[in-house]
Amino acid sequence: KMPKWGGLQNLKKPDECFSDHSDLIRPKIYQYRQKALRSTKPYSSEELDKPVAFWSKPDRLRDKVGRELTIILRTRGCKWALSESGGCSMCGYLQDAATTDVATHKIQNQFDYALDQKLEEIKTASEDFVLKIFNSGSFFDESEVPPAARQHIYERINSIPEIKEVIVESRPEFLSPPLLADMKDALDRKTTEIGIGVETVNDYIRVNYINKGFLFEDFKKAYELCREYEVGVKAYLLFKPAFMNEQGAIDDCVASIKTLVDMKMPSISVNPMNIQKGSLVEYLWYQHRYRPPWYYSLFKVFRRALSQEALNTTRILCDPSGAGSKRGIHNCRRRECNESMREILEEFILSQNLEALEREPLKCACRQQYVLKYAFL
Repeated sequence: KMPKWGGLQNLKKPDECFSDHSDLIRPKIYQYRQKALRSTKPYSSEELDKPVAFWSKPDRLRDKVGRELTIILRTRGCKWALSESGGCSMCGYLQDAATTDVATHKIQNQFDYALDQKLEEIKTASEDFVLKIFNSGSFFDESEVPPAARQHIYERINSIPEIKEVIVESRPEFLSPPLLADMKDALDRKTTEIGIGVETVNDYIRVNYINKGFLFEDFKKAYELCREYEVGVKAYLLFKPAFMNEQGAIDDCVASIKTLVDMKMPSISVNPMNIQKGSLVEYLWYQHRYRPPWYYSLFKVFRRALSQEALNTTRILCDPSGAGSKRGIHNCRRRECNESMREILEEFILSQNLEALEREPLKCACRQQYVLKYAFL
């Protein structure tokens, strides 16, 4: 039997007035996670010298359009996903992890390989860069990224003036004053930001539908701690978690954005659900019990939740994985329809101007289908 509350010890547990039914989905999450992991093969020493992936493309920096360099490191993977609690219901990132300890020098080699491949582009580009370092877990979990590897990464970043912003990710429980102080001191000439997957401000949804393993109160404490050390926070929101229909997802995401804007959150990244392998959501999707969200719904969220005044203080980001495919956010299956919506979304994110969402998308018959059915999907 799976434990009812398998969170890490220093996380707050639900109080008596909060209904925790996560034990109903944890066995299923764990079951499909383990099934997926059994089909993976160990990585060779040579493979562990290179990252999972890296790329560069246009992106929105704090106050202008620039470019991003994203590097995905291969570490042992998220501690929450590797625990008996099974991790989050939508996450399949453990598929890219080693699931065993990765030596410090291997992580350093991965970072150096990606950075060296892109260094000339960074040096010669006319735009400034934001560097995003992901590791399918928590950058500040020492079992994933050892202190020596972090220090090496900091030193390399600090030597490149064209990199203006640095973003890493972490669960709240791994953040501490010494680690934040180290990061701030090492990257004193950069704007730093930590992405935290709060997913929703609603504890019931986060615990029972997503199995995130922490409460909104834990997120708020992490946010305040980061503010003390002048480190920004990027709040990740999941648009349309499992077990929610389209209208419920819209209402939840609107409420979450408004709450985070009121908190003066520096950045909010809205992540529409994409179907990842080995996840509970994939199981539901195969059974036709889940459909990824519509672009129409995403645009409704932005129009309802945001004002131009809010966008002057909080940066909104949205770069959907699998967009336009059956596993990602999509309208119908017409490529032209989804491409039209993607272009409008990209224009909005890069400009941070709500007027971009008023641009008329390609006329498509699926619009009427959506109007008639979206509340029941």
